[in-house]
Amino acid sequence: MPGIPKLNEGRELAHLLRGEQAARLDFSSFCITINRMLFRLFWVTLLLTTSLTVCTGQPVTFVEPKETHAPLFEDWEKPKLLLFFTGFLDGYIEPCGCAGVELMKGGLSRRHTCLQQLEKRGWEVMPIDAGNLNKGFGQQEELKFNFVIDEAYRLMKYQAAGIGSRELLFPTEALMNYSVDVPGNPKRYTSANLGLFQFSPNIVPPYRILEQNGLKIGVVSIFGDSLLKNIDNADIVTADAVTKLQQEILPQLDTEKCDRNVLIIHGADSEIDQLLKRFADKFDFVLPSNTPAEPPLQPKKNGTTLILETGEKGRYAVAIGLFDDPKMPIRYERIPLDARYANSSTITACMDMYQKQLKDTGLEGLGIRPIPNTRLETLGNYVGQQSCTDCHETATRVWRKSNHAKAWQSLTETAKPARNFDPECIACHVVGWNTTELLPYKGGFLSEKETPQLTSVSCEACHGPGGNHARAESGSDTALQENLRQAIRLPVEGGAAKKHCFTCHDGNNSPHFDFETYWKKIEHKE
Repeated sequence: MPGIPKLNEGRELAHLLRGEQAARLDFSSFCITINRMLFRLFWVTLLLTTSLTVCTGQPVTFVEPKETHAPLFEDWEKPKLLLFFTGFLDGYIEPCGCAGVELMKGGLSRRHTCLQQLEKRGWEVMPIDAGNLNKGFGQQEELKFNFVIDEAYRLMKYQAAGIGSRELLFPTEALMNYSVDVPGNPKRYTSANLGLFQFSPNIVPPYRILEQNGLKIGVVSIFGDSLLKNIDNADIVTADAVTKLQQEILPQLDTEKCDRNVLIIHGADSEIDQLLKRFADKFDFVLPSNTPAEPPLQPKKNGTTLILETGEKGRYAVAIGLFDDPKMPIRYERIPLDARYANSSTITACMDMYQKQLKDTGLEGLGIRPIPNTRLETLGNYVGQQSCTDCHETATRVWRKSNHAKAWQSLTETAKPARNFDPECIACHVVGWNTTELLPYKGGFLSEKETPQLTSVSCEACHGPGGNHARAESGSDTALQENLRQAIRLPVEGGAAKKHCFTCHDGNNSPHFDFETYWKKIEHKE
């Protein structure tokens, strides 16, 4: 099907760069390959086009909105330029809606709406991201990056994004798709001391110079040595951060005469501290990778340099307003990406394409195979809710009134677009999956067509496979019956039930989950 460039395009590019002639790359051939990628992007474009003051050297006061949806940018005049900083998305392209999406923050769709609202004010906005956009590696992560993250960043007009350690989990072919910069199709990703096959600004730009509304902004992203030592990819070349900055990057930034410079640092705490001590005075804003879960109420300062911590999982953005006012040259705002921002139909279209791609690819195509279940030998196979109903009528009545009984329906009917082919969602909405590893157990749910009896969160999702228990209850071996009854119990006393609940109702999916409160909704004893 036509679509955003598939990953085999990157394999063609990587093939050009591998081998003895890599250093003498024929750039015209390189551009021809890229242009084929751009042609595929064309149809997507057609489809989708439907505070506080920081005075240098003076004390600063930072104010957080009193209410979740309190107005932002109060008392702000129009800035000459608004720097919109984000980072460390970690693959969380949208908040999980299971606990009530209105209670959660984040999502690329809300971020796009936020940026559109700022532009409607007539403001010049320059989005910049620190990197670490994906969560891990594998076919689904690459599809997510290809169909949602990278495309959403293009639509949101991001002009620079650091390459983080998470991106390096991708194979070289995937990295080539996103880093190569060509005339007419500038990309946004950058790293000062990392290259693919060789150090070349045509493959991985060492920095970005951004110009907007008469201002020039320099953006540099750097890796600490601790992360570089862990890279397991022979196609990646690296260099010492300090040497690169001192000998190459800073002299080139001096030549560019930027109005403001931004440094993104990916590394261990000690490396970040070291780089700040040596280079903070060369940069106006520094985005470190050791960010807390939420941006602090007050950004830290290192001399006159602001340390901007963007938070994790894309739940916040940090805005810096630049003004032509010597008394108030900079203002700061922390932006919670909460329910005040409606979903963007444009980004929803990206999500829809991604979900369709997951459906077409299937679990096997994603490389997802059933894993061993150590409980099968004792408990037998999964049998489905109906096998439990005859003997456990009281528990069944409780279950049918609960949201657990509607878990699959929430993916097929409530979610827009549907998520019933997305392993990241399936895991906590069916029976027989490892909800931490996001993989099916042997005998667990595979698809609604193959295993319809294992849809939704029914008895066996918590108690384990019930095959041997059901079979024993039809027999006369009372000792076996009692042993299996004990084996499938999940007692509240001692915390076993609570621990199991948190495998799905964790901080990412159910940030307000309280076991004592929610247990009352499904409490059953027999």
